Parts: sequence; C-alpha cells; structure tokens
Amino acid sequence: MYYAIILIIVFIGLALESSLLLSLCGILSLPMLVYSFYQSNRLFKGMGLAFFTWWSGVITVQHDFFQITAIVFKFNACCICSHRTAHASSNNPLLPQRERLAFYTCNPYSKRKRALLTTYGFVPFMNFSILPLLQNTLNDHLSELPIKTRNRIISKSTLRAYALALVWMPMEIMVVTAIGLTGESYFSLLPYLLLLSVTMTIIELIRPRVLKGTSLNHINTYTSEHGRSKGSLITAVVVFLLLVTLIGEWLQLSFLLTVILLIPLFSFTWTLLFGQVKPFIENGKKALKQQLSMGIHPFLVLFMSLGWFTGILNQTELLTIVQEPLRAFEEHPFVLLLLIPLSFYSLALIGIHPIASMVLVHEIVAPILQPDMPIELTIMYIVSALATFTMSPYGIVVTMTARHTNQNPYRIMLTNLPFALLFAVIAVGLLILIA
Repeated sequence: MYYAIILIIVFIGLALESSLLLSLCGILSLPMLVYSFYQSNRLFKGMGLAFFTWWSGVITVQHDFFQITAIVFKFNACCICSHRTAHASSNNPLLPQRERLAFYTCNPYSKRKRALLTTYGFVPFMNFSILPLLQNTLNDHLSELPIKTRNRIISKSTLRAYALALVWMPMEIMVVTAIGLTGESYFSLLPYLLLLSVTMTIIELIRPRVLKGTSLNHINTYTSEHGRSKGSLITAVVVFLLLVTLIGEWLQLSFLLTVILLIPLFSFTWTLLFGQVKPFIENGKKALKQQLSMGIHPFLVLFMSLGWFTGILNQTELLTIVQEPLRAFEEHPFVLLLLIPLSFYSLALIGIHPIASMVLVHEIVAPILQPDMPIELTIMYIVSALATFTMSPYGIVVTMTARHTNQNPYRIMLTNLPFALLFAVIAVGLLILIA
C-alpha cells in the first residue's frame, strides 16, 4: 500500500509538473530505500553503497536536500513502473501456456534455426516466459548430442533470438528507457530497429553449419490446446502502438510515461474482450505480490542510488574531465558510437544492470552526440542494452539459461560475446550507410 500511495503521488506530480510533490515523494521514498536495502542481494547492495558513498560528501556541501530527493525519486518511480511493465506481458492469461514447438528436421543445424525463429516469433507476445519452455524442450530433445554441443545450441538460438525480437518492441523497458533519455520518437526509430533486427536474424540463419552430419529423431511436442491465434496477438501489438502514439500526443506525455500508464489499462481491456478478466486479475495480483515482496527491492536500491549518483555527477568537474578526451572524436562520431556498446559490455561483466549503464553512459556522451545524432545515439543505447541479455553473466536471462543447461554463466558469456560484438559492429555499420 505504501508503494502504491507514493506511486500515485509521483504520477500526480509529473502530471502537474509539481517539484514540491516530487520532493515530497523523494522524502517518503527513503524508508523504502532502507527496507529494500536489507531485502536485496549482495550484488545490488554493493552497487547501491558504491553510488551513495562516492558522492555523500559532495551532496552535504553543494546541494539542497529537496532538490536531490526529487532527482532520486524520478529513478525510483521508473524502477517501480518498469517492473510492473516487464511483468504485465509475461502474466497475460490470453497467452497460451503450451505452444507448438515442432522440430521435424533431422539436422541439428536446421533445428537451431527453427529454435531461433520460434523464439523470435513468440518473444514479442510472451516475453521472458517463453524462454524456460523453449530451453527445457530443446534440452530434452537434443539429448542425443554431446552436452557441449547441446548447450551451445540452446545458448545461441534462444538468447540471441530473445534479444533480437525485443529490439523493436515498444513494451521493452530498454527501448522505453532509451527513448525517455533522448526524447526521440519511437516511430522515427522503428524502421532502423526493424532493419537491424531482421539483418542480424538473417546473419544468424545463414551462418556456416557447424553440426553437419548429426542426425536426430523427428520431434513434435507441446501441441497448442487453448492458445489464441497469432493474428489476434499481432493485432494487439498494432493497436497498442497506435494508442501510445495518439494518447501521448493528446495528453502531451512522454513515451515512457505513456507506455507505463497504458499497459495495465490496455491489458485489462484486451482480456475483457476475450472474457478472461478473472484469470488476468488473479495472475496480476500474484505477480504484483511476488514483485513487491522480493523482486522489486534490488531495483529500488539500484535506481535510487543511481539517481543520487547522476544528480551529483552533473554538478561536478569530473564529468567534464571524462568528456574532454572524448571530444577529440567529435569529427569521428561513429568511433564514439562504437565505444557505447563496449562500455555496456564491460559494465555487464561486473554485474552493472544495463539500465544503470545506459544512464551513466548517457551522462557522458549525450552532450557530445545528442545534438547532431539523436537517432543514432538512441539506437546504440537499445542495441547495447539488449545485447547484454545474451552475455551478462549476472543477468537474469543468462543465469536462468545456465541453470536450465547446468553450465557456468561465464561459458554462456564466452559463447555469445562474439554475437554481441557483431551486433554492435553491424549497428554502427548500418548507421554509417544510412547517414
């Protein structure tokens, strides 16, 4: 209830553009921070302490407390809403619980392609929830292959397709956050994001065969019993995009805030049309209770400490010192664009969340690149953040895959790091050609 009250107040503050209400929310969020800190794991505790302690001496001298709490709570609100956004699609009762995973080929190479395409096809509608089903199915039915080969197929096909499918999805929090930072229109980015997604998918499909000559039995499992047609799901995505655009223009809301506000209402309305309101409410309550009890606390610590850190960083000379050597590349901006994913990947290796990486990198490179290359900058944020889903050893997607396949997360990182690097190079290359 305490979370809900603060969330309502911050929405009112944003709608009225009231700094007083946002400052009040910042003060009220401090008890949440203390409680969430004790509920978080050691990784997020460490990051939170690092962000807070590095600048605790500076804030007491240079800044007004109410100003800082307002800055902090913007990240706090983003954290709460993004978690609700992320789980809205994964708990939608319209989505079938068991989908058809048909692998009729005897060739493992073709099976990897089918797994990649199957993942790509369902991720826009089922998001994270499709991965365990796909990975467990592949793990069961690739048992005739050596363990290393089987794990490599699963790690490559499912994780890479997952990242590629989310690149252009307006409900994906990485896309929403990048747009929120740069202020670009989603529809101005959509053609580039689709081109990148399709290009990388084709590259993955035509890669040289590394498993030639191995045979498997025909497989046909998990027939669909109660799933809605793909046509209705595609219609839902299209209608959602139109509503985001129209409502955002009508109410003059940012893309981020429009998506956050619209997803619960849209999901409820869509389930109402299909007569699935009761299971939707039950699943929604269960998911929200689970997130409020445990899942949201690490992100509260991360984003509140990150808000503190970036708010102070903007007022110090350190930011200027870091930016100074980068300005040498102002005449070669694509070098800076290539440095963005390298920064994301480096931070991911030590457990930094991609949204935190995005905010930190934005503080440094935005003054240099955003005036002339806002679209390119936004695209590189999205590509870099989603590529970390395939290779971050501390990320939830990689750790879940490691658990399902009984392998070390760092092995998955090594398997997919070439893909992440290639994704970045292809993105920069396409932006150069388009420019």
